[in-house]
Amino acid sequence: MPRLYLGIDQSYSRCAVVTYTPATGRTEVEGFDFSPKKSGTGPQRLAHVHWVLREYFQAQRLTGTVGAIAYEGYSYGSKWKREELGELGGIMRLALVQTWPPHLLHTVAPTSVKKYVTGSGRADKDKMLLSVYMRWKFEAPDHDTADAYTLARIAAALDSDEPPELKFQQEVIDTIRSPKPPRSKKAA
Repeated sequence: MPRLYLGIDQSYSRCAVVTYTPATGRTEVEGFDFSPKKSGTGPQRLAHVHWVLREYFQAQRLTGTVGAIAYEGYSYGSKWKREELGELGGIMRLALVQTWPPHLLHTVAPTSVKKYVTGSGRADKDKMLLSVYMRWKFEAPDHDTADAYTLARIAAALDSDEPPELKFQQEVIDTIRSPKPPRSKKAA
């Protein structure tokens, strides 16, 4: 069975998942609407998100050999809905570790997702959409899917012995494989 690579971009109300199979060139896109209007609020919403993602991940596990999974980490400077995003991110991570061993899971900083496709960690959403199309000829319908597709490509690169095509892509892969320890705060 060919190896699959998953890229996951979760936002407050939506989760985009891209499954990429390099051997066949096949790409599948799944979008989940986890808005409070569709999924409820509070613990009910978290339970719903967990159930949906867990079922989806279990189904993906049956379709082929997963080589690696890359998902977007938290945007630590964000001001809006931080607590809700943290809860949703935790639920997604729980569903992932309940399905796959931790060595297959890779957290990728939002700036690294942007850098991998554009060469800059500060690219805006429109540049991401255009860059994904220009680099890989994948026409993403929205920025969440463009990010998820890039994450699936990163997952494939993490599982490969071949270096990525471009130097800045290799820098991203090196950062994910060997993250720098967090900076310690200086004593006051």
